[in-house]
Amino acid sequence: MWRFLTLLLGASVVQAQVGKEVPPTLSALDENEKLITFRDLRGKWVVLFFYPHDDTPGCTRQAKEFSRLKSDFEALGAQVYGVSLQGAESHRAFKRKHNLTVPLLVDKDGKLADFFGVKRLMGMCSRDVVVVDPQGKVALFRQGVSPDTSPSEILSWLRERRMGK
Repeated sequence: MWRFLTLLLGASVVQAQVGKEVPPTLSALDENEKLITFRDLRGKWVVLFFYPHDDTPGCTRQAKEFSRLKSDFEALGAQVYGVSLQGAESHRAFKRKHNLTVPLLVDKDGKLADFFGVKRLMGMCSRDVVVVDPQGKVALFRQGVSPDTSPSEILSWLRERRMGK
């Protein structure tokens, strides 16, 4: 089903988002209903992996791999968040069931997806990754990423940026 949606929505890389400033007031609740604002995230790299739905096979593999690599991201000064259109209770159950360690942001109204240009259809968002730099600007925007390889690819991309400093 998701393969059909990816074909329908498109799996291209959109570079138009790169350089776009994220408003410091942009915010979302995490799975524990704690407010996370981009103002509080300034000074860190922020990785947002948008995924279609809690507790589906590809989304589970992707979230588990981001969780496994969490300390590697943190060593680079990066905070990772999963984002989907489900509510806090669904996110909590998903985290508990699979022992996920990355925070999950609630985007029921699609505010984050819309701001970053993540496509939405039938209550799901496309599988995209957005990286925001420490100055609060979009540094990378990849659409239609693989649930299996995107965590390590984004980690490698960040390592290259950090090594270049």
